[in-house]
Amino acid sequence: MKKICFMHRASIGDTLMVTPTYRAVKECFPNCKTVVVTSHAGYDLMLGNPHIDRLIPYRKGDPVLPIIKGIWRSDVAVIFDYHYRNALYAALALIPKRIGYGKNFINVRLNDEPLELFEPLKYLAAVKDLGIHTDDLSLTRPVATDADRDHIDRIMQSILRLGQRLVIIVPFSLSTLKDWSTENYRQLIRRLRKKNCVAAILGGGDQFEQTEREFPDAVNLCGVTNLREAAEIISRAELYISGCTAMLHVCSTTDTPSIAIYGPTMPEQWAPKKNCTVITHNLPCSPCYNLKDPPCVDNKCLKNISVDEVWRAVENIL
Repeated sequence: MKKICFMHRASIGDTLMVTPTYRAVKECFPNCKTVVVTSHAGYDLMLGNPHIDRLIPYRKGDPVLPIIKGIWRSDVAVIFDYHYRNALYAALALIPKRIGYGKNFINVRLNDEPLELFEPLKYLAAVKDLGIHTDDLSLTRPVATDADRDHIDRIMQSILRLGQRLVIIVPFSLSTLKDWSTENYRQLIRRLRKKNCVAAILGGGDQFEQTEREFPDAVNLCGVTNLREAAEIISRAELYISGCTAMLHVCSTTDTPSIAIYGPTMPEQWAPKKNCTVITHNLPCSPCYNLKDPPCVDNKCLKNISVDEVWRAVENIL
């Protein structure tokens, strides 16, 4: 196999979850050229990845011709998502073998994997018939530039005094159903201050004002870092704490220990497998995140997780 392309316009977390597959391709076929069509956020995250030879950012409305030229006559196209346009572009690029989960323009259709299967294993299952396999499921860390590291140096110098320890907290996810309560995080931050720890909150720029309002005792880094810089500052922290968020997967690419608070989603599917303390209460109705009609709207599974329970995990690590 000389050239393989992957079509994967996904979220931050899923973009990282597929990196073991890219690495496995290079291990099995070191001379194979890998081309990845990704989202614009995925492009920033994957830039510099040593297992990808060419990255092509794409969102709906972008010119199509550069996509087709970039993947032209690949031996295989693996379409990880269900966007029919990705499969169509692979067909227009005269790629003979098009593997995917969709129905249109796919000639090797994949079966849906069990929901409880660890997400990186689902991506690896898509290429197993190509003879590609690995036992290394570690996610590839985003590659920080010199400018990224310099920026984090300046941030660290501005927020930490001698002897203080940094704890990164990400209280917001894409869905409030997955978020532990704001009041619980506030109590946790106050306890961290008494331990001579600085709590810094990472998030998007659209969460800056909310963070200023709801977490006055924390350092607000929402919108201050790009994704590579986020990985860099997490790698320098003593601890990372969040629910089921994309940034948790960014943390898993570093050696920083994490505490993951899970409610309506399945830790078996999403939680990091190393250096991660998972806190979850398996209620009879859990998990419910993928249901069209969840049995509750008040996050019983998360409300049952107390600040004391999370704090015990914090003390075990710090």
